[in-house]
Parts: sequence; C-alpha cells; structure tokens
Amino acid sequence: MHLDELETFITLVQEKNFTKTAAKRALSQPTVSVHIKNLEKEFATALIKRTTKHVSLTPEGELFYDKALQMRDLYKELQETLYEKKEQASGLIRIGASFTVGEYLLPKIIANLHADHPQLDFHITIGNTDNMIDAVRRLEVDIGLVEGTSHSKDVIQTPFQQDRLVIVRSPLSSKKIHTLTDLHEQVWIIREEGSGTRQSFDHLIQSHNIRVGATFVFSSTQAIKGSVTSGMGIALLSEASIQEELKHGTLEIIPIDGLYEERAFSYILTKGAKSSRNIQLLLEYL
Repeated sequence: MHLDELETFITLVQEKNFTKTAAKRALSQPTVSVHIKNLEKEFATALIKRTTKHVSLTPEGELFYDKALQMRDLYKELQETLYEKKEQASGLIRIGASFTVGEYLLPKIIANLHADHPQLDFHITIGNTDNMIDAVRRLEVDIGLVEGTSHSKDVIQTPFQQDRLVIVRSPLSSKKIHTLTDLHEQVWIIREEGSGTRQSFDHLIQSHNIRVGATFVFSSTQAIKGSVTSGMGIALLSEASIQEELKHGTLEIIPIDGLYEERAFSYILTKGAKSSRNIQLLLEYL
C-alpha cells in the first residue's frame, strides 16, 4: 500500500465523487480508479459502492476509512518528530474554521505565522461551527477554530479571544429603532442552524423575549452584510466581521444600551490527542 493511494481513498470518501477527487488530488480519473482498485485488491475486499450519482462506503470501507485517517496522522506525527531536529518549523497544518474566525481573524494569524515560518503549509476548511467540530472529531483537520459552543464529549474546547456581537442595520434605513420595543416584528437576516452566530442570535431573542417579524437565512456572513446594507432587514453580527463596513459607513450599530451578545472564539482539539509541534506553534500565535 502506498501513501498516495491512501490519500486518494480519503479524498474520495470526503468528496463522494471521482471527478472532484481527481481534481483535488491533481490526478486523472483513471488513476483515481486504479488507486482504489489497488487497495481493494490488496485487502481483498470491496471498500466503496459505486453508483451513477455518488460514492458510498461498504461496512469494510467505513472501518478502513477510520484506520486510514489514523495511519495518515501517524505518518504526519513521524514526519514532525523528525522535523523537530531542524531549527525551522515545516509541514502541513490542517485547520477547520467557522466562518467568522476563518474569514475575519484567521488570515492575519496565518500571515504572521507564515512570515516567521515560511516552510509551513496550510490547508484551511471553512464551514459552520457544528461542521468544523465534526471535522475535528473525525480527524479530518488537526484543529478547529470556532465561535460557537461544542457539546461533544470527544473534543476539548478552549477559549482564546473574546468577541462581541451587535445589532446592525443600513444607515439608509428609515425605521426608527431606539429601544427594545422597537425591535419587535423586525425582519432579521440570520445564519443557518449549526452556526455559532445563530446560537448567539437565538439566545438574544429568547433572553429578551423579542418577537421576530420575519427571517431570511443565509449560510454566509458576507451575504448577511450585503443583505442588511441593501435594506432587507437587521442582523446580529460579530464586531470583528463588520470593521470595514463601519469604517466606510455602509453599516451602523443600533445603539440600544446593553443589548448585545458576548462569546469567545475557541480552539477545538480531539480529546486525548497529543498536540503536534506545529499545532503548539499555531496556538502561540492565537
């Protein structure tokens, strides 16, 4: 068994599609098929079920996938152990970040880290908080950086920075909103279920008994900001995500005293897993 074949199998499971796998691995589709067939021949068992629309795992494939992730991590750990003998940090860090952290905080952190350690490589996946916590649990990423709260017993969540969420609207809006009562029956632009920002919105509405008029749900903070700027409604957003809009006057904070949400940005690690040298280095920059 070659590590390339193992990596192709892992990618195929995650992408569920031969064409996407070939593109992500920079291989031809026939080569992807050969890699999978070689593994099935070596282990004398079918690992995947092929249909015209997607790929799914056999029970043996499920077992093989979990072990494949462990083997890849063991190989990585061996690499990093050998790299520790060098002065310069190197290797790959796989990061799973929720949208607010991934789009507004992480780029600067990575830029600073890479400037000091140019031999480090990064693979960054951005999704909502629940998906990134699940990626940590399945060992698909080395570390998760999220703004929501995890209730999983398989991971450890550690805060690294405080955040504040405020209610924003378009400066062009003609609606007067000065008090809590003015918030009743407003149109809200919100994130989807599973998002850390959605958790904060739900808590705000419930704790202040705010009657919501209507909602538009977007799976992107950028889309929410654009919608609010266009006058579609109001939103609860992280101050970290609206600095440019406040600077240029395309969004404004609704100034109702004490009406905001506080939360922490946290990093997520698999419980019981030993943090690699590279992860420890990343934590220093957080």
